Amino acid sequence: MQAMKEIAGITRERFEREVVPGYEPVVLRGVVAAWPLVAQAHAGLATCLQYLVGFDGGRPVDALLARPDATRAFGYKPDLHGFNFMRDQRPFAALFEQLWRYSHFPDPPSLAVQSALVPEALPGLERANALPLLDAAVAPRIWIGNRATVPAHFDDSHNIACVAAGRRRFTLLPPACAPLLYLGPPDHAPTPAPMSVVPDLHRADPVQFPLLAEALQQAVIAELEPGDAVYMPPLWFHQVEALAPHLNILVNYWWRPLAAPGRPDDLHLAAMRLAMLALRHLPDGEREGWRALFGHYVFGARGDALAHVPEGQRHLLGDVGAARDAEIRDDLAGQLKR
Repeated sequence: MQAMKEIAGITRERFEREVVPGYEPVVLRGVVAAWPLVAQAHAGLATCLQYLVGFDGGRPVDALLARPDATRAFGYKPDLHGFNFMRDQRPFAALFEQLWRYSHFPDPPSLAVQSALVPEALPGLERANALPLLDAAVAPRIWIGNRATVPAHFDDSHNIACVAAGRRRFTLLPPACAPLLYLGPPDHAPTPAPMSVVPDLHRADPVQFPLLAEALQQAVIAELEPGDAVYMPPLWFHQVEALAPHLNILVNYWWRPLAAPGRPDDLHLAAMRLAMLALRHLPDGEREGWRALFGHYVFGARGDALAHVPEGQRHLLGDVGAARDAEIRDDLAGQLKR
């Protein structure tokens, strides 16, 4: 492992020019240090929770509860038959009261609000605590809880995660580490994307998970304090540990550039799952053939590789307008219904 790259005093222009195109994780020190939420967190748990109550819209939010154990991870049960936590919906007021009570326990259960959309759950908080690196149209989500770990997983969106209270340790690994991370099934995971069955990369049994040593050689790691943020590129695996015993708050921003005006950009995970279904039954030789064709048509057919096809005749190999995009989607949807 090595320390994650860091930038202090980041500007939006530099973020867009250097950080996003670089396709590597970057710690953005102090980028939200001026947030009122950060100031309230420095004042203490009760003060911070009272500040958040002032924005509570009364809408129930997703909450996870898990028994305390060594890893305090929200993940799979040991036999992968389900997950090791309970999920329900509760109003913020009840969750804040529960966090306050748990702060008096020597070893409380792990409790976390997961990915609540701020403009809906805590309306106005996003305006009082704005991120200068993104357009206001990118809506933040908030994660509130005590000490817990989210095992290694990936998102298919760009992500800026801002620590507003407590401390968080981020361990990130490039997408090429997928074969080394003991990933669970993509359609049976605690998150929308595949997750590792290893509760904690840093506490794993090397006999049970021998490939992790090679993965961790490629990992970058950083510990963030209130006011810091981290940029995580799409598809990078990340394990996130909320370290403070009683209160940790993260505000994150997911976004993807649209494929083109008027067209959604939402097929990545669906395409992967469909390919798994379509190709799984084929013999090894034919599967290798499809690997080569995917390599060409999906990842390689651009630039000089298309010089032999006139631009106006490239069809799906070239630019596809919104109308044609919709036709192709409709055709694929029709084939899937047969």
